[in-house]
Amino acid sequence: MQNIKDNSSYGVQTCFMSAPCVEMAELRNLFFELCYKACNLKCKHCYIEKNPYKQEKDFIPVDKIKEALLKTRGENLNSIYLTGGEPLMHPDFNAILRMCLKFSNVTVMSNGVLINDKKARFLRKIDDENNFETIYRISLDHFEELKNDDLRGRGTFRKALSAILNLVKYDFNPIISVCNYYNLPKEELFEGFYNLFAKYNFEIEDINLKIMPYFDKNSEEGFIQQEEFDKTKLDCYTSRVLNANGVFSCPVLSNDFRARAGSSFADYSRKTFLDTPKCLKCIKHFSKNQVNDFC
Repeated sequence: MQNIKDNSSYGVQTCFMSAPCVEMAELRNLFFELCYKACNLKCKHCYIEKNPYKQEKDFIPVDKIKEALLKTRGENLNSIYLTGGEPLMHPDFNAILRMCLKFSNVTVMSNGVLINDKKARFLRKIDDENNFETIYRISLDHFEELKNDDLRGRGTFRKALSAILNLVKYDFNPIISVCNYYNLPKEELFEGFYNLFAKYNFEIEDINLKIMPYFDKNSEEGFIQQEEFDKTKLDCYTSRVLNANGVFSCPVLSNDFRARAGSSFADYSRKTFLDTPKCLKCIKHFSKNQVNDFC
């Protein structure tokens, strides 16, 4: 049996001969991964391995989401996140969104391709029917068209830009979700996006820009060698993810067996071990930031 040392000054438990262990304080952020590989883009920097020759459909059943919402009703939820793949590709997306808005504010994380004027107007109607708020985070990785499209594919810059402006037109305050592939300073990114959207009379503020680190799926950065980090900045401290395969401790580690916390929210683990290179990347990134840029 492993000995466990309570290292409370660092906010972690260190299990000898294993990785640092973080125990979730409370479930404040609930992620529903509506699909994993189903996406209408093939971004070259995506951490999800996809088959380049065919479209895969791996949608989560609606009943599984309903069950999770009922099981977590007593939790102190701040927000529900709908992710993918591309969540708007789920055939029951509208029903899922309506269902989630009965429990909490909802953040939809999308590439924006499917959000045209008609869709944005319909999303406004759904939002107005509920007391909770819908927030849309649209992926746009650079304020220059060529650099963004080099990562996401030709035409994706204009489609994402159109989605953001359509959402603004119907009184949403969209967030620009940036995967910082080019490792630019936050100040440079903010200035570039501010100047871009100022041309369309959308003056973004700091809250409109969320910068995430680039996770190289071929990375060999190594593993965590020390425990001196603030666990409260990590997703696994306040979040869990449900997808078609069960409950996982981190959105980036969804479908990674090392992050699996159980089959459902009826019985799931509140502990997770930081034993992947992505965990190290996460710690390095969030130790430099005051808030978790993913959530």
